[in-house]
Amino acid sequence: MKRPSPKGVSLVEFLIVLAVLGILLGVGFVSLRSYQESLAIREAATQVATELLNIRQQARRQSVNFSFQASANTNTYRVGRTTDLASLPSKSLPRGVIFQSVPSGGGTVRFDAPYGIVNSGANGSYVLRGPGNRVLNVNIVGRTGKVVVRAP
Repeated sequence: MKRPSPKGVSLVEFLIVLAVLGILLGVGFVSLRSYQESLAIREAATQVATELLNIRQQARRQSVNFSFQASANTNTYRVGRTTDLASLPSKSLPRGVIFQSVPSGGGTVRFDAPYGIVNSGANGSYVLRGPGNRVLNVNIVGRTGKVVVRAP
């Protein structure tokens, strides 16, 4: 007599599949979290570098001095015309990212008109610390104000 083949999945097979899926999802979640932390600090560094490059160009175009000002251990900064800087609203870095250290002289870098030359804070560095203690440096190189983002 021929025995019919079993149809369906046994409980043991089902539990094995669930265990394997749980392990894979756990590893994936850890990788995703690490990626999100890395993304936050990179986004902040790009934001600061873009602001610095933008005000350098504005100083050239408008023939007006522009400044970038940040304080250590905060996540806000001010950027704009040097004469209006104190009255401008603060801008924020992405959540979880702070300025760990700023250039000497109060964390202010000024680009002078008409050539966008750095008057103060030349060869300065804004050190950003993000989630998971990840660190990136936004460096201002020389009086020309070249902006370079690097890992320490």
